[in-house]
Amino acid sequence: MKQFFSVVIPTLNEENYLPKLLNDLLKQTEKDFKVIIADGYSKDNTKKIAEEFKKKLSIKFYQTKFKNVAAQRNYGASKSSGNYLVFLDADTRINPTFFKKVKRTIEKKKGLIFLSYFFPDREYKQYKPLFDFANLLVELSQNFPKRFSLGGSMIVEKEFFKLIGGFNKKLYISEDHELIQRASQWGVKPKFIKEARTYFSLRRMKKEGQLRFFYKSFIALAYRLLSGETTKKLFEYKMGGHIYNNEETKVKKEEFFKGYLKQIKKLFNKLIED
Repeated sequence: MKQFFSVVIPTLNEENYLPKLLNDLLKQTEKDFKVIIADGYSKDNTKKIAEEFKKKLSIKFYQTKFKNVAAQRNYGASKSSGNYLVFLDADTRINPTFFKKVKRTIEKKKGLIFLSYFFPDREYKQYKPLFDFANLLVELSQNFPKRFSLGGSMIVEKEFFKLIGGFNKKLYISEDHELIQRASQWGVKPKFIKEARTYFSLRRMKKEGQLRFFYKSFIALAYRLLSGETTKKLFEYKMGGHIYNNEETKVKKEEFFKGYLKQIKKLFNKLIED
């Protein structure tokens, strides 16, 4: 029987975070979904964990040569059979009623793309006001030329996803924003589900530090607003859960600030030229 949802999770060495999300899926009050894991040939226990959860959840585990979030999402979507694709990052968390609320909203409002509001994980509750502001800005952006998404989770009607060509795997970052932007060319706006919350991991900020994390966020935002989609490497943005397990060699502070000022100057010049 065809499921209502296909949950697509891209993974790369996510043995520490994937079981938490799979446990959240296991606790869902709405069971009309199948899980598809698109793995980039993880070298840790990601596959083993997925196999263990197969005893409790309907899971299909696939490995692909792509180590790229957009490409892995597209690959997972190609293996799906549900009416709606639910894209979740491996380090996100959801409440037990997430799918119940999403399904109820879809049946009531109809639509092709839905975004759940996102909030910081429980370890960083102090950032909730910032996330409230970000949720509001993303919703307001749908009325302006440059549109944005809420990273970590997105619900898309499968046939529409195929029609617009899925995520753009050529982008370095911001593939979720670009998909929303492209959907708008078809006259499609996302509908927001405030009741269905996704909890966003701030593990990258914890690893890199607040200054570097927010600097990268600012550069990515400014570049997209001023120059368009991000096809080139603006800064180091590694993928994979393994980078959060052990301390890596950090960029020297003076090198970081030198790069920071160079990027700011470039964007400022771009703004003046425009």
